[in-house]
Amino acid sequence: MGSRFNVKLAWSEDPERKKEVVTQHVKELAEKDYETEVVGAELPVVLDFYGLESKACQALGPRFAAVAERFAGKVRFLKVSRQANAGLAARLGVTAIPTLVFLQRGKETAERLSGEDIQRTALKARVEAMLGLPVAKPAT
Repeated sequence: MGSRFNVKLAWSEDPERKKEVVTQHVKELAEKDYETEVVGAELPVVLDFYGLESKACQALGPRFAAVAERFAGKVRFLKVSRQANAGLAARLGVTAIPTLVFLQRGKETAERLSGEDIQRTALKARVEAMLGLPVAKPAT
């Protein structure tokens, strides 16, 4: 059913979408797959704990996807619904959304990013640090 106007609703407002769009470089993670997809992963992993109704999570989505595209094949980017995977969130001590957790073989490798204003540059810098890449300093 279409409209004569090409108006795109925010994903939380679109009744036909039950969850956030996941790109080709970002996959959804279910708690049951944590051991295989995170602990057993050869690549470093970034987990994005999100909530569907959170405006901060909506704002982070495109930034997370852009960094995921940039580091495709070097780092795995996984989204985790905090509500649907409450056991995993509790196990990892995630109490707020959005929260980004950086892991290598199931062990945290960097300080978490959390809150409303997670910047793309901060995310990119954490990923570069995980990979041992030199982190660019901001211009003065």
